[in-house]
Amino acid sequence: MGIRKKIFLGFIIIGLILFTSGMISLFQLMRIEKTVSGLNVNNIRSIEASGKIFDEAKKQTWKILDIMHNNSQNGEARIIFNDTLYRSCLDFILQNITIPEEKKMFDILQANYQLFKHQTVLLDSVFLSGNVTERNEWLNTKYRPVYESFIKAAHDLEIFNQNTMLKNSTELEANFYRLVTPLIVALAIGLFLVILFNYFINIYFINPILKIIAGLKEYSENKQPYNVKIDTRDEIYELNREIKSLISHTKQKESVGVYNFNK
Repeated sequence: MGIRKKIFLGFIIIGLILFTSGMISLFQLMRIEKTVSGLNVNNIRSIEASGKIFDEAKKQTWKILDIMHNNSQNGEARIIFNDTLYRSCLDFILQNITIPEEKKMFDILQANYQLFKHQTVLLDSVFLSGNVTERNEWLNTKYRPVYESFIKAAHDLEIFNQNTMLKNSTELEANFYRLVTPLIVALAIGLFLVILFNYFINIYFINPILKIIAGLKEYSENKQPYNVKIDTRDEIYELNREIKSLISHTKQKESVGVYNFNK
């Protein structure tokens, strides 16, 4: 294998190393993006579940107010507590928790849910045994505080997940630019250096050697004078000068030999 091919192969290897390192960085970035996307999907699911809890609790409270208005004297309250929906939403949120802070907020929501449920199921007994004053007192002093705490916990969890999604997206964008920008710069600089080094090696190393080889062939095969000119002022310049000196010395010997033979 010639020197040119060896050097070119070396540059190809350098290029492959740069390319491989770039692909590794890109792969890591894609893994980060996939992880963040997965977290955001879980946050979206939790937001949807929290929203359902919030809407159902408000709907339930409006129903209670309607019942109290229409049954102010007597009568039994309708069963309005949708425990199945609440439990399914809470289980769904629990399955999609992504960070410890979210688990703490879920625990608060679940604790408020138990208090909210306890007061809601008392509605029938309040209507059966209490008068209007007792019903209003139950609504304002017992039900309303746990209701407000419950929907506040659901709303807080929803806002928390929205902020977490925003934070994840911001971090992903920052990581993207932080990883991709140096990667692009490194690849561009590496490619530029490979091309630049290859150019200078060809100009100052390969081409002068090829000129010397061509000059020697012309001298040995076609008996042409060796007039190769090298201006690099380096080892190749010294080599070319020594070749000229050797050829000149050889010609002198040949001339002396021919002269002695004729004499």
